[in-house]
Amino acid sequence: MGNLFENNKFEIEVNGLKVVVIEHTLRDRQIFRLVFDDNRAPLVITSAKTWSGEVWTSIPQGRQKEAELFGKEISKHLKT
Repeated sequence: MGNLFENNKFEIEVNGLKVVVIEHTLRDRQIFRLVFDDNRAPLVITSAKTWSGEVWTSIPQGRQKEAELFGKEISKHLKT
């Protein structure tokens, strides 16, 4: 059984919006908590590998478009 540990904290910028990203590990799974500078509610996302590639989803579901947009930026950041 895993616990929730903060691993990494970084900032990304998407279309002029600054987002603080806090990476956590939960039961051997990477999740990301996003805190926005425009006062919208924080967002928690994770990625999954599917037959068609990597997809990003919000936890809980319902903010899928945001999860995909910011998830792609997180992937770019992690690859650099």
